[in-house]
Amino acid sequence: MFLKRIEMQGFKSFADKVVIQFDHDVTGIVGPNGCGKSNITDAIRWVLGEQSVKSLRGNAMTDVIFAGSADRRMVNMAEVTLVFDNSRRDLNSELDEIEVTRRLYRNNGEAQYLINRNPVRLKDVVDLILDSGLGKDSLSMISQGNISSFAEAKPIERRAIFEDAAGVSKYKKRKLESLSKLERTKENLDRTQDILSELERQVSPLKRQARKAEIYREKKARLQEIEIAVLVEEITHLNQQINEAVKTLFDIENSTTMQQTTIQVHETANLEAKKDSNGLEVEINKLQEELMRVINEIQTLETRKIELDEKRKYAIEVGTREEKAKQMQSLLEEARFEYEDRQQRLDQLQRDVALLSQQLSQTAMELAENSQKNDEAAGILRRLQNRREVLENLARQPFNSQAGVKAVMDSQAFLPGVLGVVAKVLEPEKGYEEAISVALGGAMYNIVTTDEASARQAISFLKKNQSGRATFLPIRVLKPRWIAQDHRIVAQNTEGFLGVASEFIHCDPQFDLVSQSLLQNVLVCDTLEHGNNLADLLKFSYKIVTLDGDVIHRGGSMTGGKARNSSSLMTVQRELEEITGTIQSQQAKCQLAQKALDQSGRQRSELERSLTEKRIASAQLEPVVDAKRAKFERLKNDYELLAPEAVDGEQETFADSLITSLNQAYSRRDEITTSLSQKRQQKMKLTADIERREQQIRQIRRELETATASSHAIQLDKAKIETRLENNLARLTSEYQLTYEYARTKVEESHIENAREEVLQLRSEIEALGNINMNAPEEYTEVNDRYEFMRKQVDDLIASRDKILSAIDEMDEVMVRQFKDMFDKINEELGDTFRALFGGGKARLILEDPTDLLNTGIDIDVQPPGKSVQNIRLFSGGEKSLIAISVLFAILKARPVPLCIFDEVEAALDQGNVERFARYIKNFSERTQFIVVTHRPGTMGQCEVLYGVTMQKQGVSQMLKVELTDAIEMAETKEVQPA
Repeated sequence: MFLKRIEMQGFKSFADKVVIQFDHDVTGIVGPNGCGKSNITDAIRWVLGEQSVKSLRGNAMTDVIFAGSADRRMVNMAEVTLVFDNSRRDLNSELDEIEVTRRLYRNNGEAQYLINRNPVRLKDVVDLILDSGLGKDSLSMISQGNISSFAEAKPIERRAIFEDAAGVSKYKKRKLESLSKLERTKENLDRTQDILSELERQVSPLKRQARKAEIYREKKARLQEIEIAVLVEEITHLNQQINEAVKTLFDIENSTTMQQTTIQVHETANLEAKKDSNGLEVEINKLQEELMRVINEIQTLETRKIELDEKRKYAIEVGTREEKAKQMQSLLEEARFEYEDRQQRLDQLQRDVALLSQQLSQTAMELAENSQKNDEAAGILRRLQNRREVLENLARQPFNSQAGVKAVMDSQAFLPGVLGVVAKVLEPEKGYEEAISVALGGAMYNIVTTDEASARQAISFLKKNQSGRATFLPIRVLKPRWIAQDHRIVAQNTEGFLGVASEFIHCDPQFDLVSQSLLQNVLVCDTLEHGNNLADLLKFSYKIVTLDGDVIHRGGSMTGGKARNSSSLMTVQRELEEITGTIQSQQAKCQLAQKALDQSGRQRSELERSLTEKRIASAQLEPVVDAKRAKFERLKNDYELLAPEAVDGEQETFADSLITSLNQAYSRRDEITTSLSQKRQQKMKLTADIERREQQIRQIRRELETATASSHAIQLDKAKIETRLENNLARLTSEYQLTYEYARTKVEESHIENAREEVLQLRSEIEALGNINMNAPEEYTEVNDRYEFMRKQVDDLIASRDKILSAIDEMDEVMVRQFKDMFDKINEELGDTFRALFGGGKARLILEDPTDLLNTGIDIDVQPPGKSVQNIRLFSGGEKSLIAISVLFAILKARPVPLCIFDEVEAALDQGNVERFARYIKNFSERTQFIVVTHRPGTMGQCEVLYGVTMQKQGVSQMLKVELTDAIEMAETKEVQPA
């Protein structure tokens, strides 16, 4: 059997599960009207894909689910399973047995199709039974309505059943699908060709624009490459100019400083010299007045002496021997007095020379000592100034030792999200710089960014320029650290604890998280000893730093000591302030040392001058002493000759006040004259020195004016050069993302003048290109890709259209051939079938348009015995049914099907025709399985088994099975048995 069994549950009136087993070729299903026997046919149609609710005799698809009765509740699901024997491969599957199931749920209206219990689509079910003769609209399922419709149908409407018999339904279905696909293809082709036309109008202009943009990019790239070389060369040249300007300014500044110092020294010296000159002028005036007084006194004394000498001369010439001896003795005493006076003065000068020489030697030692002190003070000042310069350079360029940090901070303006270096964004309180510096350690040079993306961009910048490495702190991911509360309590009650490092920091609120992340778990103590004590109490769980910069690390290791001239970014400002104060103090010490040195120099100069004066006076006095001694000896000899007895005796005391006064006056005159000469020479020297220094000051001031003007001009040029340098550096960084250092390593050596000429040429060529659509290459690529894609789509659609048309032509040929062959076979079989059912007569099929086999209608020309009716519509209902049945049986003979279901198709026939119909079914039972729904006894008698459909309970159908052969045997047995 092809259909082995039907399993139903919840379908229409079959509330309970019902299994109908088919074991015979002809199975009859009988029952009174309304018992539900036609529901079996509906169940088969439903499983095979019937979607028409009206064909299933309902208003909604859920009407096929058992709706309940007076005694039964409705169910929520309808399920029907058909089990087929596919050993003859009537179905489109390689399986020997196939179960087809359909389910429908009331709650959500969900439908399920299953083949062999596997979920499938409706299309899969349709494909399974396609070309098998089965189907909701095939001749395998014939009802009384189909028979009436066939008989009453127009010729074109009858065509469907013949197409199904000819096996062209699948081709027609495929043709319809192909036509539908062809229509969609044409629509797509039209739409695609419209798009292609539009794209074609866009491609050509975009292609030209793209080529123009490519040329622009090539020239721009070459221009940029050359411009980088030009920029590098210009930056190098500008740096050289700046360095030369700085050196020149430095030399001018040094020279200016020295000249200003010289002016100050000269002006100070002139003030001192003028003061000394004024003092000398006063002294000279006083000495001149005194000299005039002494000269007047000498004149008076000389007049008196001349008078005395005249008296003495007269006495010696005309006086007695005693008078002569007395006068001679007076001259001798005068000569002796003069000689002794000059000798005493010479001795005093010699003693003064010795004393001055000793004082000069001592002053020279003091001068050397003061000079050494001055040199030492100046050396200390120079070292302090050099250290200050180092600190100022460190403050101006704090990252020279950190190449990566320097590169990033130099390009900070062009790197979004870079906020600064930790050492710059965190400012320690005064006195805590050293502690905070060692607490941060290497993190002092970490760069703070807003987020990871900014850090990644900066790292990419460093990699591209090979500018070194740096560590970044994205604020977004930083987490604060802290000291446990119990540990803080311990620390606060420990001697020497000053606080947490983050408490000694001032910063912008946006950097609070940086401070908390780096310093909020670092403790600060005043001394290392107190730090050790606190670390021991806290079990060495935290880093501890001291004000001197000693560190106690977690775990107990210690770091300490002091390096010479070691500075960090945190301490440099404090050191600058301290060293500035020290320099001011040292400058005061240098001034004192210089003042002492100058004083020693002046003292030495004064002593040298005095010594020279004394030596000159001594040298001048020596011949005077010799002359006075000779005069004294001559007078002494003359006196001995005149009075020999008085030479060895007591000498008369010379007490002539005139001679003494005169000698004293001469001596004072000489002193005043010498002093006056010296002081005049000093004043002249001072005046000459003042004039010389004034000339030098005027010359230096003129040089200073020239130097100042030159300095201003150089500074102005330097500012312009620095502006150009900054612009070039900014352009190199912003446009090319390159640092000068890295760009310099990448630029090839070339003739820069030629490069400049090429730059001018390229710029001219770029300008000649006019307006450039820089997006044109991308737009062209996009549009061209779409154009090529659409063109390929058009080609594919045309090929698909041609392929579909070719397939349709092939299907038409197949359908014409198969339809013609099947039509001829059916026509051949129709005569015999008709005569068998009608007991004579003749019948044939007629094509309305034999030239159009794909669309022609089919008419039936029949002549029952004894009649000559030309139109089938003029026959009675029974005759129409029998004619239709004749055609159906002819089709079955021409194209057997595995299963045929008749649903009261013989209802309109009389008893004789029913019996002929029933007997005729037997002719097909070897190849076709028949399921006959009937209530005619003649048909029942030809069935091998009958299923009775009853409705013992209102609204619920049940099945009874009766083997007809067994029933006949039982009936015959009862007839032969006695009553």
